[in-house]
Amino acid sequence: MGRKPKEEISESSGPTASDRLLSFLKDNKQDHYNFEDEVYYKVSTGSLNLDIATGGGLCPGLHRFIGMNEGGKTSEALELTKNFLKTIQNSRALLFKAEGRLSKEIKERSGIKFVTDPQEWVDGTCFVFECNIFETVSELMKDLIQSNDEDKRYMFILDSVDGLMTKGDSQKSMTEATKVAGGAVISSMLMKKISLALSKRGHMAIFISQVRSDIKLDPYAANKDIRQTTATGGNALLHFANWILEFEPKFNKDLILEKPNEKYDAVKNKIIGHNVKITIKKSTNESTNSKIQYPIKYGRKDGSSVWREYEVIDQILSWEFATAKGAWVTFSDEIIEELKNANLELKKQHQGIDNLRSYLEDNKPIVDYFYNKFINTLTS
Repeated sequence: MGRKPKEEISESSGPTASDRLLSFLKDNKQDHYNFEDEVYYKVSTGSLNLDIATGGGLCPGLHRFIGMNEGGKTSEALELTKNFLKTIQNSRALLFKAEGRLSKEIKERSGIKFVTDPQEWVDGTCFVFECNIFETVSELMKDLIQSNDEDKRYMFILDSVDGLMTKGDSQKSMTEATKVAGGAVISSMLMKKISLALSKRGHMAIFISQVRSDIKLDPYAANKDIRQTTATGGNALLHFANWILEFEPKFNKDLILEKPNEKYDAVKNKIIGHNVKITIKKSTNESTNSKIQYPIKYGRKDGSSVWREYEVIDQILSWEFATAKGAWVTFSDEIIEELKNANLELKKQHQGIDNLRSYLEDNKPIVDYFYNKFINTLTS
């Protein structure tokens, strides 16, 4: 028997493939997110250089911060959290303190209001949950994401993945061996539960972990696999993460001194900051494997340790909005007029970079104007 003509098939009275798909989706709506609108936004990292590299900041989903101790992972996570709470409506943060860090000094300079009483956990605050049991951490995250009648946006900070253990391991004696590859198993289980809902429903998670050994990216190395990281979490976190930022170790050459061209002296030439160095191990754009550097200033308590004035001056000179000749930095008439039209008065000449930096520190609206100008230009 021959095939039916095309017109007879299209006029069939039975359900179409689209009808069947729609019916299936309705019957299984508890298992997927196709009927939900995606929530999307960008949150500034606090660093102009890092914002440019990330296309304006980080978006909903999982992001990994890895690296050696004192590389800047926790500080950047808190910087991002502060900006998240300031710019995203109905937002709250939850920090899982799985290790003994998060000192009083770090909390004070972060610009974040930390609470430990659930009744004080309101929009714009961060609840500190001191727990390192995997099942408890994952169930709380899952519950907040899936039972969200108030339509909140959550920032989860897990500091760190290395500190998590299963409930079974926590009940073992000191002489018993813990589960092999526990970190990778834990990470895989956790991300299978929450990864889709995180990005779809507009939540963000930052997982902090340590680098276990050197990272090698040499494609010509004999008999060696090219690995993105050797940090805790295994391939599960590599796969699910949107961005992986590796914070490199801090060396003497990265220190910022009061007198940059002179040797360090504890009295006459103090350390006032250092340069944070990041290698982007995974990205959602073409930034993978690029290296980013940004300065931080010690002792700041205005909610940001990132020394944005440093970054802004570098861009100003790069774009020739000002020129540095001899002992003077001079702004162009065009940029002075542009800021004037924005109701900002910009002084034309400054004696040296240090004086210009101090001037900008005292004129935050000017810094914000240039910051936004560069971001809009370089990420559009």
